[in-house]
Amino acid sequence: MFRTIEWLDDNTVRFVDQTKLPLVTEHITTSSYERIAEAIRIMEVRGAPAIGAAAGMGMALAALENEAHAKNQLVEFLEQAAITLNTRPTAVNLTWATKRMLDVAKETEGNADQVTQRLIEEAKEIAEEDVRMCRAIGENALSLIKPGFAIQTICNAGSLATVHLGTVGAVIRIAHQEYGGSIKVYAAETRPRQQGARLTVFEFMADNIDTTLITDGMIGTVFKEGRVDCCVVGSDRIFRTGHITNKIGTYTMAIAARYHNIPFYAAAPISTIDWETNPKDVVIEERNPDEIRMINGEYITVPDAKVYNPAFDTTPPELITAIITDRGIVEHPNEEKMLKLKDQ
Repeated sequence: MFRTIEWLDDNTVRFVDQTKLPLVTEHITTSSYERIAEAIRIMEVRGAPAIGAAAGMGMALAALENEAHAKNQLVEFLEQAAITLNTRPTAVNLTWATKRMLDVAKETEGNADQVTQRLIEEAKEIAEEDVRMCRAIGENALSLIKPGFAIQTICNAGSLATVHLGTVGAVIRIAHQEYGGSIKVYAAETRPRQQGARLTVFEFMADNIDTTLITDGMIGTVFKEGRVDCCVVGSDRIFRTGHITNKIGTYTMAIAARYHNIPFYAAAPISTIDWETNPKDVVIEERNPDEIRMINGEYITVPDAKVYNPAFDTTPPELITAIITDRGIVEHPNEEKMLKLKDQ
C-alpha cells in the first residue's frame, strides 16, 4: 500500500483524502498547518497513528509559517498551533505528537530557524517510528495468529490508519505473507462512516487478501457459525488499566467474542497508550447527527430525528485476550502487566 501521509522535499505534506476512498484515490498537498488541522477534523486523515504523524508534520509546518526569529516567540506560536491541531479529543496520539513536538522545540538550542529544522526532522522521525512499530506489532502477533486463520476486524486499522503498514494491517499482512497467503478477513462495515467497507475492504483486496464484508449487525451470526478464529481490532487509546477505547461497536464485538469463546486481540503501538488518564474520564467524541441520519448525502430517516452518535466506545480488560504492541504482547491485561510494559 502507498503511504497515507508523507513529508516532501519541498517542505510540504502530502496525504491521501480518505473521505473519497475507495472510488477515488486523491492526494492533497499543503504547506499549511491549519489545513492539516482541518484534514484531521473532517477525517481526510484518520486513524490514531496517522493523525499523530499528521499532527507532528502540522507542527513542523507551523514552525515554517512562523515569522518571528526569536525562539521564545516560535514556541508561543507553536503552543497556539498545537491547540489548533488538537481537533479530536479521543485518540491519544494527537496530543502525544503535539506535546512531543513542543518539548523538542523547547529543548533545542538556537534561533527559530535552527529549531524549525530540528522540528522537521522530528516530524519525519515520528512517521518512520510508526512504520517500525507497526512492523514489530505484526511480527509479535505471529505467535497468536495461525496459518489459515480467518480474522474479524472492525473499522480500519490498516495502512490508511497509520503511515504505511497498519496496526491490525500489520498483523494480517505479515501473517498472510508468512503463511503463504492463507489468512482471511471478515470486515465489519462500521456504521456510520463505513470505514470497514470503504477502507479495510479496499486495502486488503488490493493486497489479494481474501476479504468478506459484513454489516455490524451480522457479527454475532458470523461468530455463532464458526466463520472466524479470532478478532483483531485497533485502538485509539489504551489505558494503563488494560481498557481500550476504539471505534464504536468494538465493545459489542468483544462481548459477542467472549460468549462464543473467540480470542479478542487489540493491536496498537506504545504511543497509543495513555499512562495517566482514568478510563472513566476519557472524552468520547460525539459527531454530527447527520452521519447517522444520512447515507451518501440522502436522508434515510426523518431529517430532524434525535440522534446519539458517539464515535468510540471503551472495552474493559476482562473482555480482552491480549494487547499486541511493538514492545510485546500483554495477555489478559491489567494495570500491573501494563506498567511492566512501560518499563521495557
